[in-house]
Amino acid sequence: MNTIARFQTPEDAHLFRLFLGSHEIEAFVFDEFTVQTVWKFSNAIGGVRVVVHHEDVPAAATYYQEYWQTVLSSYHHTPPVRAWPLILILSLLIGAQPFIVFGRQPLIETD
Repeated sequence: MNTIARFQTPEDAHLFRLFLGSHEIEAFVFDEFTVQTVWKFSNAIGGVRVVVHHEDVPAAATYYQEYWQTVLSSYHHTPPVRAWPLILILSLLIGAQPFIVFGRQPLIETD
């Protein structure tokens, strides 16, 4: 069995496994439970691996290139938010309101 692809999340690995399965190549996902249990080790162990049989390696490599060119390039990525300082300041101001209004206790207790 040979590793044909590595992914950071089990979901991505299973999507590629299903893509290979649609082309009648039997593939397996390894190390998914390790990454789910201790996600910080994903890069240390090489991520989640998609493994195929020896005789399917050339075809799987071809489908891997097709997968990256057609499937993954078709996703529309949203641009990153560039107004993060404004959002941070507003969230701090709005987030502090309940503490200012409800968090204070009177200095002198009256009975």
